[in-house]
Amino acid sequence: MKKLANKDSIKNGQEVIKTLFKKKRSLKSTITNSKSVASLTSIVIETDKPIYKIAVEYSTKIHNSDSFDDYTLSRIKNLTTDFGIKQNIDSTQDLNIYALDDNATALVIMCEHYALTRKKTDLELIDIYLNFIQYCLQPTGYFYKYVDVEKKFTDDNNAVNLADTTGCAIWALGYLISKKKILPQNIVTKAESMFQEALEGVKKIHSINAISYIIKGLHYNHTQNETIEGVWLIKKFANILVNLYKDVENNNWKWFQSSVTVESSLISEALLCAWLATGEPAYRQISKTSFDFLVSKVFKNEEQNTFLEEEKMFEGKSSTQINTLIFALNTFHKVFKEEDYLLKIKRSSQWLQWNKFMQF
Repeated sequence: MKKLANKDSIKNGQEVIKTLFKKKRSLKSTITNSKSVASLTSIVIETDKPIYKIAVEYSTKIHNSDSFDDYTLSRIKNLTTDFGIKQNIDSTQDLNIYALDDNATALVIMCEHYALTRKKTDLELIDIYLNFIQYCLQPTGYFYKYVDVEKKFTDDNNAVNLADTTGCAIWALGYLISKKKILPQNIVTKAESMFQEALEGVKKIHSINAISYIIKGLHYNHTQNETIEGVWLIKKFANILVNLYKDVENNNWKWFQSSVTVESSLISEALLCAWLATGEPAYRQISKTSFDFLVSKVFKNEEQNTFLEEEKMFEGKSSTQINTLIFALNTFHKVFKEEDYLLKIKRSSQWLQWNKFMQF
């Protein structure tokens, strides 16, 4: 039974990534005065057909390379140099900055694309993004986030939470490792070496978001490399989240903190991944209870077709933050099979399509 759950969990990210490249229809021509996105994650989610429609219309079909939008793939390649993928604010301005988060996201996307197509050109991109992540790895096990075109780490690294960046890197590395059966051995070996080196520094991490990303990375790695240390670390971090929950929750408040945000859905998702890896019942129960509580706070309007009401709920949030919620909704749907999660994915995705288009 547990093995089956683990196999389902491997598909959690796959179903989202597969749909991220669906061709955008005539909606594009109806949107004006839109602002362009600041990250690759935003580029991907905002050019895609709503995940809800894919889940309903294509769940029984085989996905192939036709599922990928040629423009989106071209966009990724155009932003990629032999060093990594550049951060880009809009269609006319080149920041000449590389960010680890974008390269980590690109790595996950291209790993999934290669799993679907087996294109050798994907391997070249995977190697570029993986090398960039390696370049950012520090002796402490942490990862720097920003690098300029001269390959120098910028002063901005002193002003950001490197724990969260490190967690994001570990998630991407774990995802690559989960594909080890189809990827070249040299790429997998490099990722596994970095993954283990990064784990040396995570024991000092206390950021909740970083811990959540790390749990996800450990879970993906666990699908291929089951170790006592890996399970111990998943439990160690998951128990931190459980204790946070128990300290704050009461009859009227089922959350880990005193406030709920869209992007904090990552925490519940991480606990669900911890359950998939360990089978610990408390992780499953708290992840489900807390996530449903968050969903009830975010989606106050229960009318299924009035997604524009989410304007108020998502106001001030970046597309990356909303994307985090969409990934969590997809993970919970994969495990619990509740249609309501699909409806929430639909509303979130439609809000992104109507409000945050990238300038082409």
